[in-house]
Amino acid sequence: MGFKFKIIKMKELNDTQKEFLLENFFKDEKHPDWKNIATNLLEKGKCIVAGDKCIWFGGIGNFIKTSETEEAISCLLYTFDLKLFLSSQWFKQVKENYLLDLVEQEKKLNKQIKEIAHLF
Repeated sequence: MGFKFKIIKMKELNDTQKEFLLENFFKDEKHPDWKNIATNLLEKGKCIVAGDKCIWFGGIGNFIKTSETEEAISCLLYTFDLKLFLSSQWFKQVKENYLLDLVEQEKKLNKQIKEIAHLF
């Protein structure tokens, strides 16, 4: 009797997607290493972090589980559920608003392009 295991691969994000997520959901300048931690969570789904509690409370912190790790002293293993996060209403709302802002910026840029192109 054999068991079949399905390996679930974390979604690979491109640089634009990562930057959007980092700036709009993870950014926390109170913690100097927030970006490295967040990048590891986005790329690998987990990261070992010094301390006894998650640096994110609420918001993105709701999608990060912490557990003790034997791999390091006084550290926690952060595990990020990207799939759950991307299916959340919070993510969808922020993404929608961001896209609307980009469309407005695009309209303004297109207008500028036409006006400058038609200079005599």
